[in-house]
Amino acid sequence: MIQARSLDFSGSSIFCGIDEHKKSWRVNVQDGEFELEGFIRDSNAVTLIKHLKRKYPNANYKVCYEAGFSGFSAQRVLS
Repeated sequence: MIQARSLDFSGSSIFCGIDEHKKSWRVNVQDGEFELEGFIRDSNAVTLIKHLKRKYPNANYKVCYEAGFSGFSAQRVLS
């Protein structure tokens, strides 16, 4: 019988860089050594958090982005 293992990134840092635009974000995700993924998504911090928690559960998330017109609201949600 094969047991399925769930992902656990406990103790790992996941770095997420965001290039902000009015209607979308270009997101790049790395683990410090490798690029894990890059994608474009709606400019919504809540959906980005859900995505990161689903793909990289229990990780420490470090997010940086260009401070633009919507930077303050994204910072509050991401904190």
